[in-house]
Amino acid sequence: MQRSVTLELSIIGALALLFVATVQVRPPYVDFTLAGAAVAVIVLSTRRSQRLWALAPGPAAPGARAAWQLAGGFTVLSLVVLAGVGIVVAHVTGKPWQARFLNWHMLLAAPLYVLWALLQQYIFQFYLLGRLLQVVALRLAIPIAACAFAAVHFPRWPVMVATLVAGSVWSFCYFRSRRLLPLVVSHALLGAALHYWVLDHDLLDAWLPR
Repeated sequence: MQRSVTLELSIIGALALLFVATVQVRPPYVDFTLAGAAVAVIVLSTRRSQRLWALAPGPAAPGARAAWQLAGGFTVLSLVVLAGVGIVVAHVTGKPWQARFLNWHMLLAAPLYVLWALLQQYIFQFYLLGRLLQVVALRLAIPIAACAFAAVHFPRWPVMVATLVAGSVWSFCYFRSRRLLPLVVSHALLGAALHYWVLDHDLLDAWLPR
C-alpha cells in the first residue's frame, strides 16, 4: 500500500510541477477546468481514499459542532487579520480603504467561491492529506499538503503566503474532524476577503463574462 501511494503521489507531483512551471499565467476558467478534471479522477478513487483514511492515525473525530467551532475560530481571527492588512495596504498605496470593504460584489462572490473552495478542499484534504499520512508522519504531512496547496497558486506570492498558512490550519482541522464542510465555508470567506480587502481584486468581474 505504501509503495503504491508513493508512486501515485510522485506521478501527480511531477505533473503538477510541470504544469505550474510552464503555465504561470492562466485565465480562471483553466483552473476551474483542471480542478474539475482532478476531482473527477479523485471521485473514481473514493473507496481507496476512504480505506486510506481508515488506516490513518489520529484521534477520534469530534462532533460537527466542535468541527465548526474549530474552523470558525480560525476564520474569525483570520478575517480580523485580513481586514487590518487591507487597511495598511490601502494606506501604503494611497487608495481609500473604504472601497475595499464596501464593494457589494463580495456578497455574491463569497457564495460563488464555495464551489471552488469545495474542489480545492476535496483535493488537498480528502485526497492528498490522506495519502501523505500513509508515507510520512503527521508533522510532515500537514506542511507538505500546505506547500502543495500554496504551490498551485504560483506565481501570486501574496496568495501563496496566505494559502500556506491557511492550508496548514485546514489540514490540521481535517485531520482532527474529517469534515470538509466547515473548511469549505472558511475557505470561501477567507478567499473572498483576501481578494477584496487585501488585493483589491474584484472576483465577480473576473469570473463573469464581459
